[in-house]
Amino acid sequence: MAIHNIQIGKNRFVCGLFWQSLSRPRELLKEAAGLAKRIDCDLMVLRKNQTTAQAGFAHSRDGARPNACSLAAAVSETLALEGARYDGELQEVHNWLGAFKLPDGKWAYFAVRDANFLPNGDFAGTQEEVLDRLLGDYALGGWNVVIGDADLAGHGFHNFIAKPIETLIPHKKNGQVRVARTLMLRPVQKKVPWRMLGAASLALAIGAAAAGYAYQRKQAEAERLRRIEEAARQAQGKPVKKAPLPHPWRTKPVPVALAQACVDKLTRVSAGGWHLDNYTCSASRASYSWVRDLSTVDFLKAHVPDALVEMNGNRALQTVPLQLPADLDETLLGSAQLIEPLISRLQMLGVGLQFKKEPAPAPPPSSGDDKNAVPLPDWQTYSFVVNGGGLPPGELAAIFDLPGVRIEKLAYQGGSWTVEGVIYAK
Repeated sequence: MAIHNIQIGKNRFVCGLFWQSLSRPRELLKEAAGLAKRIDCDLMVLRKNQTTAQAGFAHSRDGARPNACSLAAAVSETLALEGARYDGELQEVHNWLGAFKLPDGKWAYFAVRDANFLPNGDFAGTQEEVLDRLLGDYALGGWNVVIGDADLAGHGFHNFIAKPIETLIPHKKNGQVRVARTLMLRPVQKKVPWRMLGAASLALAIGAAAAGYAYQRKQAEAERLRRIEEAARQAQGKPVKKAPLPHPWRTKPVPVALAQACVDKLTRVSAGGWHLDNYTCSASRASYSWVRDLSTVDFLKAHVPDALVEMNGNRALQTVPLQLPADLDETLLGSAQLIEPLISRLQMLGVGLQFKKEPAPAPPPSSGDDKNAVPLPDWQTYSFVVNGGGLPPGELAAIFDLPGVRIEKLAYQGGSWTVEGVIYAK
């Protein structure tokens, strides 16, 4: 997601963070740092209160800078303190959309569900881009209020509150902007002073050289012993131990990365007056299926030139390729240690779950030659399907962000997300 820096008064703010919920209250920093490493970010900000804990991530190569205040977090803090008046009374607001004109002419957009920013619910763009996203998300339903510039009042939003962005940034009593340090981007890893870093680097270099020499000697001796042992086994007619099977989870992206990519690709809830019937996403592709309302094929093609229209002219399809990195080979957990807590957490959220153990692959017919025997997997495989309802994909992915758990498909239809995946366990 593109980073946008904005000066408001004397303070620097930033939009475009990627938000993820945190689930370990006593280890928020450790959990956030682990997520930052997985999604390749070097800056983060934490926001927490009685109902939620989240981290927003960014990378300095995209223009983000330490000590810049998250505009999304600042607006959220004000709403949490002041509440909002809707349905005839002043009350807490946990599901809201916001669109605000910024001093530099750009517009900021925020989307919060159950007091949590959606993973891609924080960005800045042109008025047209923001309005298109606002109308698309609003159509999903379930929002308490829509907050934004008075120019948006004519769109007929339910419970619309007209507020400029300046009124939602915390201020001191003298009117100056009050920016809490807890809302500022901080480095994921603290930097070491260069003098200490130089001394440490020298010590590490010396230690590494000595360790490298010792390691090479150890490896050479181990290889010599292995060859002697192998020759002895062959001389006795015993089979040589085969290399283990490659781990399938290593070739699949982690849940958080796949969910982020799939949500980022869901940009066309409507296309030329055609409404989205369903959307599916995997590690290799994202696919749209639209249904015609009162629109036409020509109007659809004007917005999506490469859409494939079915012969009856009432349904259209589009597939977008995806390419995600995957090279994480975790140590697997035991099935009871992994699966039972996962099921319990989903049950607490009232999320529907279908779960089954996949049979082990049948061994190939024996040729009578043990040397050519194919090793069997030393893990168990379970498939699952979860009906997440209105829970955002980022929330679901955070639940499945465990060793050996991979999401293989995300599907969206009628305001509800479904997740299909696989679990590898000992």
